[in-house]
Amino acid sequence: MNGWRTLFPNAWYISVREFRSRARSRSFVIGTVILAVIAFAATQVPVLIDFAIGTTQTRLEVVVRASGLPSDSVAAVTGTLNGQDATSDHQPFVLSWLPGGDLAAAQQALEQGKFDALLIVDRDQATQNLGFTLRTDLAADGPVVRAINSAATWLALDDGLARAGTSIGAVQATPFAVLPVNSSSGAANSISQEVSTNLLSTGLIVLIFMAIITYGMWVAMSVAEEKGSRVMELMLNATTPLQMLAGKVIGNGAAGLTQYGIILAAVVGGILAQGPIHQIVLGSGSGVPFGGFDPVVLVAFAVLFVLGFLFYSLLYAALGSLVSRQEDVQSATSPLMMLIFVGYFMSIFGLQAIDETWVKVASFVPFFSPYLMLARVSAGHVALWEFALAVVFLLAGIAVALVAAARIYSAGVLLYGQRIGLRQVLKSARVSR
Repeated sequence: MNGWRTLFPNAWYISVREFRSRARSRSFVIGTVILAVIAFAATQVPVLIDFAIGTTQTRLEVVVRASGLPSDSVAAVTGTLNGQDATSDHQPFVLSWLPGGDLAAAQQALEQGKFDALLIVDRDQATQNLGFTLRTDLAADGPVVRAINSAATWLALDDGLARAGTSIGAVQATPFAVLPVNSSSGAANSISQEVSTNLLSTGLIVLIFMAIITYGMWVAMSVAEEKGSRVMELMLNATTPLQMLAGKVIGNGAAGLTQYGIILAAVVGGILAQGPIHQIVLGSGSGVPFGGFDPVVLVAFAVLFVLGFLFYSLLYAALGSLVSRQEDVQSATSPLMMLIFVGYFMSIFGLQAIDETWVKVASFVPFFSPYLMLARVSAGHVALWEFALAVVFLLAGIAVALVAAARIYSAGVLLYGQRIGLRQVLKSARVSR
């Protein structure tokens, strides 16, 4: 108990030393800059997609030789090809509508490369149904031809409804509402929101996964380095193993949080910069930000990130104290890494089955909750009490890991030059203070 009461200031001094040694290293600085640049660039993917769509257009010439088409024919075809909400900056098709046009001149313009495709609209005199002929060198089974085929089908439907005494507008006016299963959960998501939410969830899970492995390994390597160089023997004259354990976890954790804070700042800055960059690149401020960007998810990420890192770092430090060389750290920590990989893959698969019982149960297990609970929060399938309960379990896991790691660390830092088995570690941990 005396060791717990005298945890500081020695633990603070060790944590400051660890933080400075990490943060001042060239690899840390270069790695942080590179990751921040990658994170910022990743947020500009929607702008890149809009640029690709906006600069890739199919020039379609429509020669109408059929008479009596509905008055909204041009709007129906254009809306089908470019989407009902398409703007002038994002039209995948440029349409030239020529009622009663010269087919020979249109064919010549097509051969000269002024257009990519020529659609000829005729009417069968016997059935009065529309018929279509498409001339193009584009792939017959490609997306462009399929889109034109859909537009032609839509025009034929519009024409048939007009001859029957109604219109496509009247059919579209039929009331149709989409509501979520739970009326209290708000409006139903769109496809873009669902895709963006899954991308955001996966990205945050990957961040936690990489942080736990990277920064946890920092802790283990730092312990093994000082133990191998015999510096630890000198430090033990002025401090206790528990103080060293706390200092290393806090110092390396602070360095990791600093790096990830810079990366997250780059992400937020990139999202805020999407509009201006979209304006510069495409001349329009209608950039599409990540759908599902919910501050609640970021708060949950921050909480689970910190707690998950503390939990695993304590275990990394304990396992790192069992070896005397940095070369042996990988093998010593391999069982823990397997647990981390299991939690990561469970969360990735769990995103596709977020309401399954095994996902809900595993999200409360401290080894897996940093991943699975974050996945559930990102999908919006978690009640506040569930998240609070998972945090309580994770805090309890940290407390248990702290006690166990302190015992193992106290025993492991004094064991040199021998292969340390589990029985020996447990025996030494029982008598350590």
